[in-house]
Amino acid sequence: MVDVLLPLVTLVLGFVASFLLELLRNRWTTQNVQDVRNTERQQVAHLERVAFERDGLRAVHTAIHDLLSRVNAIAIHLAKAEATGLDWRESGDGQELKAAAMHATVRCSHESALLLHPPVIEAVKHLTTAAYPMYWTRESGSDPNHRREFFEANQAATRAIAARLRELYGFARGS
Repeated sequence: MVDVLLPLVTLVLGFVASFLLELLRNRWTTQNVQDVRNTERQQVAHLERVAFERDGLRAVHTAIHDLLSRVNAIAIHLAKAEATGLDWRESGDGQELKAAAMHATVRCSHESALLLHPPVIEAVKHLTTAAYPMYWTRESGSDPNHRREFFEANQAATRAIAARLRELYGFARGS
């Protein structure tokens, strides 16, 4: 009897153990696949955030460059108008230059609204605030205080963008 029962019990125990091991293996495989997929999704999401922020920083940098160009165009026009004793805003292309500078300021503000990094947002906000007297007042770029504040704000915004790009690409200081 033992000769018949022992192989039968061994067969049943082997079948049960094999079934349980297969269940555990399936659970383990499923968990590993889910972990890999979650990691891939997180990596894709991170890369998309980095690409979005990088594109936003590029757009802000372009807008800042445009603002700087517009303010410099006013400075040239201002020098010519001062030589003749006229108000730059009322001579020649003064209104167009003023409108272009205002548009560039608004573009900077708009582009910075899409950013994710508060230090860059604050730097651009300071720049747009400093830009206002550069095209709105009669003195514009000839006032040393306005000029200094504007160009310092420009440098600060550019540095903030560069610092954030270094962070995004993994070149942050202290790394």
